[in-house]
Amino acid sequence: MKSIIVTSLSLLGLVFTHPAPSDGPVRILPTNWAFEITSLKGPGCPDLGVPNGNDRYTRLTYGENTVDGSEIYYWFIAYPSLRVELGKTDSTWCEAELHYTEYKGLMGGIEGEDYRLRLHKNGTKVISTYDIESDVEATFSFMYLDADITDSYTIRGPAASGKYQNQIDMVGPQSNLPYAEPKCGAAKLKFRTELKIGGPGKKGVVDSEHSTDKDSKVQYYGTQLGFSYDWEKC
Repeated sequence: MKSIIVTSLSLLGLVFTHPAPSDGPVRILPTNWAFEITSLKGPGCPDLGVPNGNDRYTRLTYGENTVDGSEIYYWFIAYPSLRVELGKTDSTWCEAELHYTEYKGLMGGIEGEDYRLRLHKNGTKVISTYDIESDVEATFSFMYLDADITDSYTIRGPAASGKYQNQIDMVGPQSNLPYAEPKCGAAKLKFRTELKIGGPGKKGVVDSEHSTDKDSKVQYYGTQLGFSYDWEKC
């Protein structure tokens, strides 16, 4: 397994977030928290999450959440190499390990153990581009490995997102959510993403928004998978 510890905020994608002040409903969340990629394995993430010149790399991108008390949280991972084309690359995958840290202060520094992270409260999101003709199907699968939960979504042709990425919601069975980590505070998260395409049709491509750089190399932003999470008080 190839692995790397993400240690730099600006260079390697350590991502912090903190809640906005609110005098509305009582919310269950720590003051601050962070995710970092610690290990990557598979053809869908061959770059270890490390920048290589101007090339895009596997990385954490952004988080989104509600502020109305519904406590819906997602954090996205971008995979530039996670793409398939019918008849050329029919399948690919990536296993990613992340480290989650709870902090007591807005600026980090002091770790906390006041909350227990829960995964898969609201399924998984996919942000991708695709162009699939009739009789072709492409399937995304996202596995929360420790929780033994898999979300999947199949795009059946004819279907096309256009030039810009489209967001897809993959919501698993209600009986499978959420999964609480065994300990309060810090946790290790393990995810596996699979993308497959097939069928008797003639054309099918699933990738992400891309452009050509000054060296005439195609740079893919990366298909994004967003895992959902929230917390319970310890």
